[in-house]
Amino acid sequence: MSATAEAMAALHELVKSTLGALMIGMFFSSTFFGITLLQTYQYYDKYWSDAWWLKLFVATITILDALQLVTVVHSNWWYLIENYANPDALKLVPWSLGLETGLTSSIGFLVQTFFAMRVYILSRGNGWMTALIMLLALAQFILGVYYTAVGQSTQLAATIGKIIWASTAALACSIAGDVLITLSMCYYLYLGRSGHATSDRMIHTLMKYTVNTGLLTTVSAICTIALSETYSTTYWDTIFYFVVSKCYVNSTLATLNAREKLRDRDYRPDATGMTTTGTGFRASLSLAPANPVGSAWSAYTEDSTASMFGGTAVGSRHSAHEGEGDKDKQNTAYIA
Repeated sequence: MSATAEAMAALHELVKSTLGALMIGMFFSSTFFGITLLQTYQYYDKYWSDAWWLKLFVATITILDALQLVTVVHSNWWYLIENYANPDALKLVPWSLGLETGLTSSIGFLVQTFFAMRVYILSRGNGWMTALIMLLALAQFILGVYYTAVGQSTQLAATIGKIIWASTAALACSIAGDVLITLSMCYYLYLGRSGHATSDRMIHTLMKYTVNTGLLTTVSAICTIALSETYSTTYWDTIFYFVVSKCYVNSTLATLNAREKLRDRDYRPDATGMTTTGTGFRASLSLAPANPVGSAWSAYTEDSTASMFGGTAVGSRHSAHEGEGDKDKQNTAYIA
């Protein structure tokens, strides 16, 4: 094989592992953004009566998610169109690719803050657990911003290799925060069991929703770390990293949009003869209040807590055979 043929083969492999990876990442990012738009439409169509701050939160993360896709498309355009047949461009990192990291970190911080507040409500004011989740969310945000700022200071691909630790650490904090949120919610939901088959089935359903909505984000982050550490000189990790923000946004929207389905769900009579229907649960549910600040720090009653984030409340039910002391006790679990 001649020297020219060897050089062309090497260039082909370089393009495939960089520009090829970016293009595949753009495909998946675009696909997930389509799901984001669908879920956003469903949210505003079904829950227009939600509080203004909750609708603003949904609009904010959706807009940031759209901007993230714009940066992905621009980075592909910059490499493939503006610098077509210019191999030296692979030594540089466009501003859009750096900004994409900052947007992903911002979305992750907002979403984890949202769920941290839900853990706070669900745990009836466990400040330590909430503070730990917020610490991890803030750490991943700061590391993401640092990675973006340092990387864009030189716009050299060689610089990215020196600070890849920041991206890995940010993703690790993100994974830890997601796992902690999921475990906390499942734990406090488990404590909210009443002993009746109907309400317990509802709690089990909520636990499944909790695990499923956070699973895809965690898997994407783990795959990103694995690829970035294994193929540190390529962009294969962007295939999964480009969808991390999309997973965050869609997990939030899926949680909010599931409220009506859970409230309307019918249940058959359990062994005690008690029947709980969707309208039975609806009586204790309300959407987010117009004044979130006052409700957030109010006493942890079933109605105020459920309405805090438009969540679903599952209260324990007590039979007539229970003792008087037991009648005064209620284990209530909350989740959207």
